[in-house]
Parts: sequence; C-alpha cells; structure tokens
Amino acid sequence: MTFVLPTFNLSVNIFDGGPPYPPVTPRLTVMGNLAFSRRGARSSNFWDQNEWGLLPYLLVPALTDIRDTSWVGALSVGFDVVEVPAGTGRWYQVTSVEDIGKGFANEHRCALLTKIYADLGGTGTYAGLLWPVPMP
Repeated sequence: MTFVLPTFNLSVNIFDGGPPYPPVTPRLTVMGNLAFSRRGARSSNFWDQNEWGLLPYLLVPALTDIRDTSWVGALSVGFDVVEVPAGTGRWYQVTSVEDIGKGFANEHRCALLTKIYADLGGTGTYAGLLWPVPMP
C-alpha cells in the first residue's frame, strides 16, 4: 500500500520563538495537520519540572520553514512557537523537526511539539501564553 500525504486541514501560525508572549505577528501561516495517528503518542518530563505531557506531531507541507533549535544550538531560543489552529490560543513549542518521505512524491515535514503555557520550565517562562478554557 502506498503511503499518502496527510490532509493539511488546519491553519497554523508559526512565530519566532523569543518574547514577547503572546507573539504578535506570525513569521508564516501554513496549513497543517495536528496528529498522533500511527506515529504513536510520546510523552516527556519538561525540564525536570515534573510536568508530564503528550507530544503531538504537526505535519506540514515539504520544505515549510518551521524551526527547532538545531540551527542555533540547544541553549538558544531558536525554536519556533506555533498556534494550532491559528487564532485559538493553543500554543506549542517546536521541539524537533524532521522530513518524512524525503525525496519521494509524498514528502512532508513533521514537527514534534510540546504544549506550552505560562509556567512551563519555571514561573513566567511563557508569560501570557495561557490556554483558553474550555479548550477549543
């Protein structure tokens, strides 16, 4: 069975990772797919804060300019912040980015996300990024 491209059904705002929070103007808005699917759910302990969470995947078209820290080094704020769906206040940090199906007709990009909010990684890390209630 041939692997097919995912449906890119959600508008995604991609912001540069540094403050201000909430970010003002997206660097890029693209269509994407927020998924766990057959790739399987992952969980992580965020920065030894005993805050466990699921790590969703954001699937976007091939060559989309979405960035993790690999281009600047892990100690820099070089990762992107994304809002998925755009305009909802659902904020994520881009933890890792890799291509799927590189060189094939079904090539697309996958970003591993971490849900972010005001206290992640210590008080005030993402001041202003609180998820809406109820969650859209």
